[in-house]
Amino acid sequence: MIRLSRITTFSGYTCPGASKMKWFFVKPYVRADPTSLIHYPETSNIDKRKIDWMYDKPYDRSEVISVYGPNTIELRNLPMGRTPEYLQERLRRFFSKFGVVSFCRCKPHDLDPYQCNGTGYVTFRSKKASIEAASANLVFPFTLHSKKIAIRHLDTDRTNDPDYLYKNQHYNKQILAIAKDLYAKIYKTGICDLSKISHGLYERNFYTGKLHKAGLSIFMRFGSWAGFLNFEPFRELFKVEDGKVTLLLTGDEKMERVMKLAEIILGRMLEETVTRDWREGKPKLIEQAQKEVDALYYMQPLPEQLQLLSRSHNMYRLHDERHLFKISIKQKRNEARRLYRSMKRAQVEQ
Repeated sequence: MIRLSRITTFSGYTCPGASKMKWFFVKPYVRADPTSLIHYPETSNIDKRKIDWMYDKPYDRSEVISVYGPNTIELRNLPMGRTPEYLQERLRRFFSKFGVVSFCRCKPHDLDPYQCNGTGYVTFRSKKASIEAASANLVFPFTLHSKKIAIRHLDTDRTNDPDYLYKNQHYNKQILAIAKDLYAKIYKTGICDLSKISHGLYERNFYTGKLHKAGLSIFMRFGSWAGFLNFEPFRELFKVEDGKVTLLLTGDEKMERVMKLAEIILGRMLEETVTRDWREGKPKLIEQAQKEVDALYYMQPLPEQLQLLSRSHNMYRLHDERHLFKISIKQKRNEARRLYRSMKRAQVEQ
């Protein structure tokens, strides 16, 4: 006798460990009034999300880095139908082979906290491990819908523009290090040719962290070595004359003060470059909306009788004589009812 085995349903449809709650229908967003940016904001051409005009500064990935750290990779296209905790455990097991994972986070969905919204972040202890993990080929198995995960490194993403904040911060640090090394080099040799000024000077690469010949950060910020030497703080240390670079009569204390001043000026230059297109303050409301806001702020106060009616039903009742009198009557009535019932129960028992 041939015994046919019962065909079981595919486990992917049951979604064990996830929520079975059905999401309510979300109406597609349509700009009903194109003139109102507050009530009907515009959508971004990149991620198709609403642009929040109530904040002074735009949202970017630097806010994510400030929370999770620079050695963080971003994961997109994570499968839904599983709890964020389940995906975090699977991701931690996979990425642990690249290095020590210090933090792993899968963001829950807005409509269902027991399912992932498709985005996750994994933070490593070392930068080398995070860069190696960013180039990993991660494809989930058939039980997780064969999802192909898109990975990018938040700190060293090559799709960023050249004026990216952290890249320019790296250049500023390398400029200060080059200035110190150049000061020590000329202090020993006494004089240096402008054409050979980069000999013996090194800086670190932003992506790999390896040392290479100095000059990239100088050209990215000043355009040339002459512009670097004629920069306002460094002009007090170095002197350029007939293609020769020499030191001025300064000491180590003067050099430290100049380095601190250069760090402040470079930081201000970077802030002005990054915040060039940022909004200053909140946008001005349209005339009709401003009238409604002013009417709420400068409205005449209600009379005393209406203010009493607007209070809660139990406010000030502990100090109201009428309320205390009603409570005493209720207590006496309950006590009399209790005595009557006890006497009637005693008569029945007899």
